[in-house]
Amino acid sequence: MFLNKLLMEAVRIVAFAVAICMEAGYREDDRETWPTIGNLKKALALFGLASPRRIEHIVSRLLQTGYLESRVSPLDRRVRLLIPTARMIEHDRDWLTAHYAPLAALFGEADYVLPLGGNRQFQRAQRQAATGIFTQSAMVLLRNPDVLLFLARDAGVLVLVELAKAVAGRATPVVDLSLAQLGRRFAISRAHIRQLLLEAEARELVEIDQARRRITLKPRLLESLDRFVAEGMSNHDLTGAVARRQCGLA
Repeated sequence: MFLNKLLMEAVRIVAFAVAICMEAGYREDDRETWPTIGNLKKALALFGLASPRRIEHIVSRLLQTGYLESRVSPLDRRVRLLIPTARMIEHDRDWLTAHYAPLAALFGEADYVLPLGGNRQFQRAQRQAATGIFTQSAMVLLRNPDVLLFLARDAGVLVLVELAKAVAGRATPVVDLSLAQLGRRFAISRAHIRQLLLEAEARELVEIDQARRRITLKPRLLESLDRFVAEGMSNHDLTGAVARRQCGLA
């Protein structure tokens, strides 16, 4: 529940991941790669998700909760570097395992042994490779505004995935809607979910039957979710291949 509140919203998720990637790609001889708050803001500007002040607030929260440390640069004492803690690295390792699991299910485990096993060398190599595709990663969000509506709300993407799971395998994309059940599952209020779904209905992504407490997911929303998942998986597969080569397992 705590991690849900801390991370499950687009800009917080991206800030967390970009901070991990920047430290992995850090080279002392290139200031543009230093994991500073200024360089983090530059990278996050590609995603168009938050103001510099909001980013500062997120970083402050990650520092307070023990996911980041602020250290003086050994080369310039005027500069402070944002360094992931063991707690942050462990959560990121779990994140990578979860995101490579579906690729392994589709294509076999042979190419995904390292991330599935939580290999630290692979994790660092993959995150280093990811620094080279920040623009490509940003486009996964920017090309999918329908999904971004849910990503931009606390636990909104979890609500969307839960509804999509309920629809899967049915003859029609209509499922029962319980705001109370969703609220308990993801530690958010019914009012929060109701407002999110009303915004989705206004965009013609869903249709809500208040009387029968049912919701219909429109084809456009399901197609957007498919595209979002596919593009994200493609980027993980790409960076995973680079990381395997760096680990000597081409």
